Amino acid sequence: MTVVNILKHRSIKQKFFSMIITGIILLAFIFISFYSLFTKSVVVNMLHENNLNSTEAYANIVGYWLQERTNEIELYAENTVVKTMDLEKVQPYLQREMERKSHIYDALFIAEADGTYHTQTVTYAGNLAQRYYFPKVMMGEKVFSDPLISLATNEYISVIAVPIRNQEGEIIGLMGGGLNLAKLYYLIEVLKIENREKTESYSYIVDKLGRIITHPNETYIFQENIRVPSSVVGLEVVEVAEKILAQKKGQTIYTHNQIESDVYFHEIPNTDGWKIVSKVPTYNAANSMLMFHTLLITTGILVVVLGIIGGSLLVNKNTKPIIDLKEAFDKASKGDLTVRAETKYSDELGEAGKSFNLMMEKISALTYYDAVTGLPNRNYMIEELAMKFGHKKSGKKKLSIVLFTLSKFKTINDMYGFEIGDEVLREVANRIKEKVGLNNKVIRMTGDDFIVLFYEMGTKSKVIRKTEDLLEYMSQPFMIKSHSLHIHASAGIVFCPEDGDDVDTLLKNVSAAKIRAKAKGRSQYQIYSKTISKQLSEEMVIEKYLYEAAENQDFMLYYQPFIDMEAGKVVGTEALIRWYHPKKGFIPPDKFIPLAEKTGLIVPIGNWVLQEACRQNKAWQDQGYKPITMSINISALQFARDDFIEVVKCTLKEVGLAPEYIALEITEGIAVENIEENILKLRQLKELGVKISIDDFGTGFSSLSYFTKFPIDSLKIDRSFIQNITNCPQSRAIVSTIISMGRALGIENIAEGIETKNQLDFIKKENCNKAQGYLFSKPITPKDFEKLLIDNKKYS
Repeated sequence: MTVVNILKHRSIKQKFFSMIITGIILLAFIFISFYSLFTKSVVVNMLHENNLNSTEAYANIVGYWLQERTNEIELYAENTVVKTMDLEKVQPYLQREMERKSHIYDALFIAEADGTYHTQTVTYAGNLAQRYYFPKVMMGEKVFSDPLISLATNEYISVIAVPIRNQEGEIIGLMGGGLNLAKLYYLIEVLKIENREKTESYSYIVDKLGRIITHPNETYIFQENIRVPSSVVGLEVVEVAEKILAQKKGQTIYTHNQIESDVYFHEIPNTDGWKIVSKVPTYNAANSMLMFHTLLITTGILVVVLGIIGGSLLVNKNTKPIIDLKEAFDKASKGDLTVRAETKYSDELGEAGKSFNLMMEKISALTYYDAVTGLPNRNYMIEELAMKFGHKKSGKKKLSIVLFTLSKFKTINDMYGFEIGDEVLREVANRIKEKVGLNNKVIRMTGDDFIVLFYEMGTKSKVIRKTEDLLEYMSQPFMIKSHSLHIHASAGIVFCPEDGDDVDTLLKNVSAAKIRAKAKGRSQYQIYSKTISKQLSEEMVIEKYLYEAAENQDFMLYYQPFIDMEAGKVVGTEALIRWYHPKKGFIPPDKFIPLAEKTGLIVPIGNWVLQEACRQNKAWQDQGYKPITMSINISALQFARDDFIEVVKCTLKEVGLAPEYIALEITEGIAVENIEENILKLRQLKELGVKISIDDFGTGFSSLSYFTKFPIDSLKIDRSFIQNITNCPQSRAIVSTIISMGRALGIENIAEGIETKNQLDFIKKENCNKAQGYLFSKPITPKDFEKLLIDNKKYS
């Protein structure tokens, strides 16, 4: 009997519930039931996974938001106004910031070292010394506190507090912000997984103790605890509270007020165990499944075969949005930030899709664009180059990369604050975009570095001309909020594929070119060459060895004598550092001294030279040799330190050397940096009894107009003039003038670099006091120098 006959003879169907129909119905029922259960399992699992992922994503968003607040307070602490701790300046500044941040903070405040704190409006608002976080911050920690009652507003807040440091890095106070936790709810207001009209579905935040920090019902905030039964917290909630508080993330279920709900929770980053909890009634998923089952069963009863077919189509139709959403999550988890979910559905899946898309847009913006300038960032550039390389390899497109770096940008941040600094970066970005045109890309790398990707610029000369235009344009003054700021840039240039055919190589090479350009001076550019990489590689190796040598003091001092021109005898010497490395051999000073200055190692190295030179001079005196003056070169970094005079004093005391037997040599360039400050420091050194010598004299632009102000004992005439006195009338005139002026002012003259008899005869004729050079002796070891002292040879 066929299905058609059965349908025609309904009376037979009623009388004879035959085995075939029963079998068909049974098979259909089994098939439908099995298919329904399978689909339910898939849907429920996907919904759980989606809800868990959404809860985790929003926990991260809240955590990142809190981290942004910590970063914000740190920026306030770094502000030059705040560092003054001057309330007349600080309070107006904090008031202005509160006008912008009142939707986030209850108060912005600073605290002094004794705990006395002041808000943006209240002076002496109380004392924080008893707050548990205060000593932590004063020890250098950044603190995001547990909820507490504000001393200023009597509201529940969490305090974000960071140390305020002075220019020497000492902690002088505390910068803090009172975060009104009740205001957090605007963040999680959009985090509801289910339809917002269903009040049974909502999200809230608890701390590690179970206290409700924020909730759709504000009366619960800080008044209820999910671990403590109350009129609103049932025992079933308390039973699962321990699981929520003990685990970092997960899912549980409970029934409250006869409503069964799935609960998803996840720990919020950058907090002390806070968790976001999302409550979703299980009937949301059950209602959808019930409708689906009813449709399948009804269709199966009316028309078994057509019901099965119709049911299959219905399953496909209803599961597609869930599968599509899961696939979107899968693609996003693999790094595809362009993926977007479908939002045309009117149910919770459509809401979840909108939330997912909003999250992806925020992540994409943070990943690919700079927050300050709005320019594409390094991540964007890497993907851009990866895509363009396909064109480059096929010969269809050319690519040039120019890396610009700004000078004095850190100084602007320090002097005017980060707000002005950000305006400068935006103005620089605008100037570059204005010049490079729409067909090229402008990227902000990091800090004060910008990259321009030039496509199809034609010849290299066009790229160079465009770079020169940009350097000249950026050297023009920046008018930022009534401040006229002068900023210059340097640029490195690479061409693809000549200088590299992958992202890492190109970036490494353009950075190397930039470093060389910056070393050449302001508004300079450098085209990359393999020689640059080789030099930088060699410098990196030497720099590595230099750190080891500085730690182990693997240096030695050689000594080059000073000859008194009247007596013809050795009357002093200059201590010259030398370095012999077991692998690299002898490394000239002109290679490692600049690296020591760049890395700051010149300070400990210079202090070692001072110590060793004084020790050696005292040792010669103890051995009975006639006392001589030891000249010691002092670096700019060493001389600029506040403790330099104390270092000299302690060294002389420790060695036991009389101060009149050392002469500290500073270059003319060091002396003219901060004239008034340096004059004071030199006078303090003179009060100790040491001699002061100006090295490389004559190379400064205005030295003759002010050198009489310095309390100096001797001038060392730069060797460049000495080397040319036999064939250059100008050099002879300069040397004669320096010697005459020094003699007239009672300042000793020392001619360095004497290598020929003619040079010696000239300076003797001009009555120069002392001379130094290879004509008398090259730099020699301490043992060889002792022979000079023993021989007491007369030079003529």
